[in-house]
Amino acid sequence: MGRRAQLKLLFLVIMVGFVLGLLSVVLDRLEAGDGGGTPTAPAGLGQTTLLVLGVDRFDQPSVLRAIWFVTFRPPGRSVFLYGLPTNAPIKGQDLVTLGALFAWSSERGVDPLFLDTLARTVPLQPDATVLMDETAFAALVDFVGGVELNGTTFGGNEVLGFLSLVIEEPEASLASQSRLIEAMVRRLPALGALPDVSPLQWLVPDHAHLTLPVNQLIGLLSPLLPVDPTEVHVDRWSTQTAP
Repeated sequence: MGRRAQLKLLFLVIMVGFVLGLLSVVLDRLEAGDGGGTPTAPAGLGQTTLLVLGVDRFDQPSVLRAIWFVTFRPPGRSVFLYGLPTNAPIKGQDLVTLGALFAWSSERGVDPLFLDTLARTVPLQPDATVLMDETAFAALVDFVGGVELNGTTFGGNEVLGFLSLVIEEPEASLASQSRLIEAMVRRLPALGALPDVSPLQWLVPDHAHLTLPVNQLIGLLSPLLPVDPTEVHVDRWSTQTAP
């Protein structure tokens, strides 16, 4: 596979992963903890999991805005997305939240203490982590031609303006993220299997951090491309959805 083709696949993967878990717009709140009949992800040998973390910016200190797990098991085409509010409490430390514990650096990546604590809350083992900021999110919204919600199309900057209204409400943000994810996923087929993503190449590394080399990340997620929106299932993580 040529370098240009690899870049196209990489940024399509980044786009899918990011829109599956970063930030929010103001929408009708979903009932907290409602599984909505979403199927439970299959567990077992060969399951692949991607951890997607959204932050406000890469300048330190970064504030955690989104936590999503993307999990699937090839050759199956179903993708399961589980989100957590950033104010989710840490077991045994009710006054400490995941958001408060979060830290990262360009040298060390996401803080191991945060990842270890998250692993005790969600027993899924990530094969890779994608960390992205608001700038990247706005660019991706514009790349797909905006997001249509309730009959209105919103651009990246508009979405960033909306999210400021719920920035201090993690539960509302998580509910909104779910609706946003579904709207973004519906747009993916129109982009084709290999869209021209050259306008997005500037995002890495200043606005996106990956824990795996390009070819390995492509290898993990390429079985899902092109994404079938009917096979994407979005839910809030709870003990009932644990695989």
